[in-house]
Amino acid sequence: MEAKEEYCFSVVGDTMLNDAITMHHQRYQEVGFFKQGEDDPYVDHSKYFIVQTEPEKKVVGVTRLIFMPMDELPSIRHFKIFDDEKLKLAGLEADKYAEISAFTKMPQHDVGLGLIRTVLNYSIKNNLTHWVCCIDERVYRYLHRIFKFPFEVIGEPNVYLGSKTIPCLLDLKECLETLKVKRKKLYDYLTEEDYTLEDAK
Repeated sequence: MEAKEEYCFSVVGDTMLNDAITMHHQRYQEVGFFKQGEDDPYVDHSKYFIVQTEPEKKVVGVTRLIFMPMDELPSIRHFKIFDDEKLKLAGLEADKYAEISAFTKMPQHDVGLGLIRTVLNYSIKNNLTHWVCCIDERVYRYLHRIFKFPFEVIGEPNVYLGSKTIPCLLDLKECLETLKVKRKKLYDYLTEEDYTLEDAK
């Protein structure tokens, strides 16, 4: 019988920073989002999160939070944001939001929800209330099915990084409240450290 893969999810410190950035850029080049040698202007403004296999310590997934002024975030810069949403975004405190991006993993590893849990717990502990993001149209539909919560569309869909993408805002408190009612097991997995992915199924 094949041994079950074990994973370690973590916030990236200085020692693993280059591994996280390399993983992100390599995967984005493989799927055509980045060109080799292309500049990534958000690296110095990002907090990275990774997942590694145990015990090999191979990085198989990565994502990041970008901390910048609202109008400098990629989802705000590259999309036409609705006027009423601009007013709402302008009302968010500068230290209460970040853009979640660079979400990628190796195809054979089912680690997406674990990465989301890691970033969510970090966000809650650091008093973030909102995530800005731009989501591939197909992924948007998938996330809507999983979370039973409509990521708020804040602008016109646009072709970005090679696919039709939707700019969104996620209110973390509202999302968790909805999950607690409609997807209790998933809520428990995302919010309780000792609750496993198997428990959430």
